[in-house]
Amino acid sequence: MLNIFKDFLLNLFFILLPVFLVPLWTEQEKGPKRLRLYLPTACYAIVIVLCITLPVGTESNFIFDLQQIPLWLGGLYGGAGAATVLAFTAIAYRSLFGGAGVFVTVVVSIAIAATSSLLTKRFVELPTKQRTLFAASLSFGSGLLTVAIAEWMAAAVSPPPSVALIFLFVQPISMLIVCSFQEMVHHNIALRKRVIRAEKMEAVTHLAASISHEIRNPLTAARGFIQLIEEQPLAADKRRQYARIAIEELDRAEAIITDYLTFAKPAPEMPEKLNVKLEVKRAIDIIRPLANMSCVDIQATLAPFSVIGERKKFRQCLLNVMKNAIEAMPNGGTLQVYVSIDNGRVLIRIADTGVGMTKEQLERLGEPYFTTKGVKGTGLGMMVVYRIVESMNGTIRIESEIHKGTTVSIYLPLAPSPSLSTISDKEKQLFAVL
Repeated sequence: MLNIFKDFLLNLFFILLPVFLVPLWTEQEKGPKRLRLYLPTACYAIVIVLCITLPVGTESNFIFDLQQIPLWLGGLYGGAGAATVLAFTAIAYRSLFGGAGVFVTVVVSIAIAATSSLLTKRFVELPTKQRTLFAASLSFGSGLLTVAIAEWMAAAVSPPPSVALIFLFVQPISMLIVCSFQEMVHHNIALRKRVIRAEKMEAVTHLAASISHEIRNPLTAARGFIQLIEEQPLAADKRRQYARIAIEELDRAEAIITDYLTFAKPAPEMPEKLNVKLEVKRAIDIIRPLANMSCVDIQATLAPFSVIGERKKFRQCLLNVMKNAIEAMPNGGTLQVYVSIDNGRVLIRIADTGVGMTKEQLERLGEPYFTTKGVKGTGLGMMVVYRIVESMNGTIRIESEIHKGTTVSIYLPLAPSPSLSTISDKEKQLFAVL
């Protein structure tokens, strides 16, 4: 008796495997669409073969197994085409074993295929609980038909009564379990898709609100000063001052739009080989006046490694990180910039001794509408940094501690070195200098 239940449990294990694995694989949209469409049917066909190959232990010509469950599942969820393929698989493979049970398999498989094909549309329209109970009822009906045909043929060879009764009990319960798990998996996948869609819509909403707010402010200020210049008689120096302020506000609006465009289209349009040492030096030269104003000392340890990327965006990435680091040290401090090689990748480490961040702030860093600067920040800087580094096939690791500072580590693929035989003598001298 224990061996009989063990064999049924083995069949149930075979059936549950595609129920869990196939939806997870198809959800990721891997492979051609046609393959993902036919994959459930192919998996159920394999399960039918496994169930027939490893049936409930009996020496009778009647082989009891749970092959009818994947046949019902394929037909009810997949339609007439899947039902036909699975019925043909069950009949063809069962015929290889011979015995009186072949006739039972032929009759029951055709009946299941025909019934499931007719009931597919009605079945998928039912609520979840009703679908599960309906599938279990159909499974019990096909099991009853199987035992009835076997008893009718008992004059020739009689099936073991104990196995037949257990089969009638186990098959609908197994169908109930399998359908419950199938509905649960599909429900969780649908729920996850809705959550992802809602998160995307929320991000778009925040982006729209942020860009409208951030651009409206400088444009309103520029418009006001231009109106003052136009409408009121002003001294020449006042006019120049107002014009300069209006231009600065327009430049700020342009910078905000540039950040958004970088986020929307981070892929390098004109990639080239960049010397990290030279680019970091250039970024330090640009940011040094801001560092001097904030009493921040910049210490740099640089090595001449090369990466592939777009010069303007790479420099913007470095400037955004350094600017954040300097602004995190309002009372002065030290900004350390370090370039080296780590496990075959170029490492750019930018560390400050500023206010630091909490664990919750670290987890949200890079979100398009999150900033730790209050009203002074737009939440765009680190968002752009993440997108640029991602477009260069790199990764970012950020470590921070309150009142101790933050360390940003950027890992980028090392650019392939040209063969010495393919470069000129002048280029060789340049590489030697670098």
